[in-house]
Amino acid sequence: MDIIAKSFAEYKNNFKVCLLFALLLVFVPLFIIPFFKVPFFETGITLSSGTLFVDYLANAHTPLILLLAVIFLAPYSFFVTLISFAVRRDLSKVKVHFYLNEMVKKFALKIFTFYLIVFLLTFFIALALSAISIYAVLVFLAIVFIAMVFFMFVPQVIVVDELPLGLAMRESISFVRKNLKGALQVLIVGSALLLAVGVFEYFIDLFFLNVVAVDVFASEFIAGETIAIVITLVFIVPFIEIIKTFFYMLKFDLIKRHELAK
Repeated sequence: MDIIAKSFAEYKNNFKVCLLFALLLVFVPLFIIPFFKVPFFETGITLSSGTLFVDYLANAHTPLILLLAVIFLAPYSFFVTLISFAVRRDLSKVKVHFYLNEMVKKFALKIFTFYLIVFLLTFFIALALSAISIYAVLVFLAIVFIAMVFFMFVPQVIVVDELPLGLAMRESISFVRKNLKGALQVLIVGSALLLAVGVFEYFIDLFFLNVVAVDVFASEFIAGETIAIVITLVFIVPFIEIIKTFFYMLKFDLIKRHELAK
């Protein structure tokens, strides 16, 4: 059974839902503005390889960074909920209208709470460690990355098993421990896609710089980053969430046998 191929089929079947992630592109101007050094509006957030990077340095713009992140996480959590639910709907029978009207918002709120807690804890601890050294921050972020491998299925647990946040975190840890190989495969696929976007971004910048012959500043900080974030939001993020949901639902024997029979 090729989970990647089946996940890609799910992506095509739910392409309209995946396109909702494109709405998050409204944040791109806010993230690009700092490159132009607009007075009083340097957020400390940068775009690279389709990823948002935050500067863990206390300054006058720290509240703005927090505000932008919280605002961004709200619709992001809702879209993750929708795509996870779409895969659940395709693999099992649920009362679609009931869940859309009653449960999706509750799921989204739990997922938003999870992302918000992770972000705030990471941000403030990294902020405190930045006063010690950059190496302390890097070590801490590496620890966070490893820890998040065990929490990577929290959104799926919330949507599929309908558990409260605390139990969803415990279930995610348990699931990863029992399916470590599969979890690492998901991680590798996600990392490979982001790496591919980074390489693609480099060649786009090179193209605009050498072929189109546009200004170095504009090429370096607009063309590549913007295209990369579009690809990440419209394809990579929903595709990875689809893979995670598909893989998580295979824990149910009935669904696993059904998919294996196809």
